Amino acid sequence: MVGEISSFFPDKYFGFIKTEKEETYFFYQSELNFQADFEEGLILKRYEALIGDLVTFVLRPNFRPDDPPIAAGLVRMTNFYRLKMIKMATEKEFLVGTLKKRGNSFFVVHRYSGAWVQISVSNCHKKPEEWMEDRIDYWVKFKISRPKEEEKVCAYLLDLPLRKKIQLILDKIENKETLNGKVVHRSNAGITVVLKESYINGNLSIKSALNEEEKSYFDRVRIGDEISAFPLSLDLEKGIVKLDFFRPAAEKIPDDENSIECSPFSAEN
Repeated sequence: MVGEISSFFPDKYFGFIKTEKEETYFFYQSELNFQADFEEGLILKRYEALIGDLVTFVLRPNFRPDDPPIAAGLVRMTNFYRLKMIKMATEKEFLVGTLKKRGNSFFVVHRYSGAWVQISVSNCHKKPEEWMEDRIDYWVKFKISRPKEEEKVCAYLLDLPLRKKIQLILDKIENKETLNGKVVHRSNAGITVVLKESYINGNLSIKSALNEEEKSYFDRVRIGDEISAFPLSLDLEKGIVKLDFFRPAAEKIPDDENSIECSPFSAEN
């Protein structure tokens, strides 16, 4: 049988499926529910239910003989609401939706498509759960990440207040000032740094070295070294700063839509 998940309560691990014939069936969130991956030849993955998902299922007898049968063996096929939302996200600067909470998780319901998307937060934000709790059922602005992976797409809110020290990083990007940090990892591709005070990671790519002298300097850096570098951009979703040993941020478009070179947000103390 085929149906659409019309409601789901993650804190209680159950929901309801509605079929084209307007029949409604109860289901449990179970380790026996799967997601179909057609690109990999119908490999089945563990499935976490979401409102709007199109699923196939079978009916099995209820635990109580007098009750109607329940849906089991769910296999997720796709979510047309989310596909519509993803298409709109490529055409607009940002999307608008209603903030919701199910169990301990926060979601945004896209205003036009009705798609449910879980909200992702990073350590760049100040007390995001408290901020969201106060805005349940209010309109919020958001963008989406992983638009090419419909089943993994998530939302990040554009109005979440930033930590004060994150705002300081954005100020340094704008003023072309360096940040200090400690090298915690290096590979052939680059260096990872923990930035002092803000306690978030910064990445330096070997590609930023444009001549032999710069490559030699890059090669001399070791794990444990204290370094200074120019911040180029900040990925608010992942909480990672892109760094450059040699040059500050130029007046250019960021490498991806999640990175910013100046802050459109308000910072709070």
